[in-house]
This record gives sequence, structure tokens and C-alpha cells, in this order.
Amino acid sequence: MRKIQVYEEALCCPTGVCGPVVRQDLLRMTAVQKEVNASKDVRVIRYNLAQNPGAFAHQAVVQELLATRGMACLPITMVGDEVVKSGEYPSVAEFSDYARLQLKQS
Repeated sequence: MRKIQVYEEALCCPTGVCGPVVRQDLLRMTAVQKEVNASKDVRVIRYNLAQNPGAFAHQAVVQELLATRGMACLPITMVGDEVVKSGEYPSVAEFSDYARLQLKQS
């Protein structure tokens, strides 16, 4: 199974609707995750620094990026063991490429 892992900053929720301002990038990310995870061949797994610190500690490349670039490197998107994007969430088109799926454009 193909894995797309997204390492995110400390968030109170993954949807982006619980803070004072709705974050469109998090809404898009949640919709893309749901669509990709509906397939049988690909999974998007999100790790929130506040809720999943162990995932950050066990991934050497994530530790290295945090050590060299600080929190500005988040979110980090990995496909398999390769970092494919850092510092911002991928677009729907980029997720389509990573997942090898034709995703709906939002």
C-alpha cells in the first residue's frame, strides 16, 4: 500500500474550523485525506505534533528538518521515505500525483 505521511504543526483539530479563523488549507487537506483514503491502494496519514510527538521523534528526516529549519518546515509531506514537500500543504494536483489517483478539484 502506498503511504503519504503529513507531519503537521501542533493543531487543536485537523479540520481547521475550531480556531478563530477557518483555515482553508486544513479544510482542503481533510477533504483530500478522506477522498484518498477511500481508495484501496493509498493512505494519507497525518501526524499532529501535539497529538503524535512519537511519530516526529521516530522519523530521522523530520527531526533533521526541524533541527535545521525549525517549525517553518511544517507541514512536511512524505511519500514512502522521501520528503516531497515542506513548509506548506500540497495542492490537490500534487496529491493526485503522489497518490496516483485522479482526485476531485476543490
